[in-house]
Amino acid sequence: MSAAHQPLPKKNGHGGGYEKQDVGFRFAMLFIVGIIVFTVLTMVVLFFVYPLLAPQSARARRETAAEVQKRLPPGPVLQANPAVDMQRFREQEQRKVSTYGWVDERRGIVRIPVERAMEMVAQRGLPQWQPAPATQETKR
Repeated sequence: MSAAHQPLPKKNGHGGGYEKQDVGFRFAMLFIVGIIVFTVLTMVVLFFVYPLLAPQSARARRETAAEVQKRLPPGPVLQANPAVDMQRFREQEQRKVSTYGWVDERRGIVRIPVERAMEMVAQRGLPQWQPAPATQETKR
């Protein structure tokens, strides 16, 4: 038999590894009754306090609704479904940062995907810019 499976030794006349005495019935019942009394008292207090606070919260809701009306643009609101419009806008922006294309074909300006641009900067480094010539105002 291994040491892990041997019974615990008796200490001070107590046997086994568990308590032989149960929790007192009286203590358990007093605890349960205390919780019930606390719950009932809390409900009674809230029953009397809630009507005092409810008009204030209703007034706050009306003020909030008025503030919302002030923030809305005057009618007509032209976006029928702003969520769909935002999704479409994000898709267009994602397409711009992930594809090649002309920004200004006449001047030869193109756009490249952001990931490709980061690779190019990692390989070549950032271009060196010449500082602007100092003017009379900046020499002071």
